[in-house]
Amino acid sequence: MARVRRYQRKSTIRPLRVVVVALMALSVLGVIYERDAAIRAFDRWTPIRYVRIEGAFEGLEPQQFESAIRPMVQGSFLTTSLSTLEAAAREVPWVGDVTVSRVWPDTLVFTLDELDPVARWGDRQLISSTAKVFNRPASKVDFDHLPILKGPVGREREVLAMREQLDQKFAAAGTHVVKLSLSERLAWNATLASGLEITYGNLSPAESTERLLELLPHLQAQHQAEIKTVDLRYPRGFAISWKVQPTGVAPGSAASDGHG
Repeated sequence: MARVRRYQRKSTIRPLRVVVVALMALSVLGVIYERDAAIRAFDRWTPIRYVRIEGAFEGLEPQQFESAIRPMVQGSFLTTSLSTLEAAAREVPWVGDVTVSRVWPDTLVFTLDELDPVARWGDRQLISSTAKVFNRPASKVDFDHLPILKGPVGREREVLAMREQLDQKFAAAGTHVVKLSLSERLAWNATLASGLEITYGNLSPAESTERLLELLPHLQAQHQAEIKTVDLRYPRGFAISWKVQPTGVAPGSAASDGHG
């Protein structure tokens, strides 16, 4: 009889526990459903009605930015993620930093800064002062005056920094770099505003330029103007090719730094 009573007691309590757990689960589901329903209703009550774009537009057309962000601006004025909108807006060409804010009761404000292109990157892109490469936007801005830089992916910052170093060194000679490239084999080549083409190879362009600037004064001024290319791949001198062979200068002549 004891066994039967114990069995009956368990059979009475266990269903009760199941009922309690089931009621708790239903109550949780009810809360979740009510919360989701409230959110959906809240989204309908607080839509985004207006978007305002602020910033100094020089290269980027406002209509271009508006078209790019239009698909992103959806949902509720209060529940839309501003950080998500900011991240997406930064992917628009020419856009640098972006801040999105809410203006009660139904307006989002995009405040943006354009990227500052300091050079052309290859044939179709631009590079900013922070070494960010981006596609040229549909703009009336003329980029032809910017220098042309090229380099392997991941070497953008290095190429940009080297161009700045070389410009500082050539400033004393009254010229600057208009083209600078770094090959996949990490060989440097540059073209100056004077038209002079320089081959650096794998040697340091900064150090080689110092050597070049020390040796050029040894050439007569009229001869300097006739130089077409300079090959600085020699550790103790350089080779010159001429536009027109100057009188008294042997073809393919090379200058030495006097150290060997």
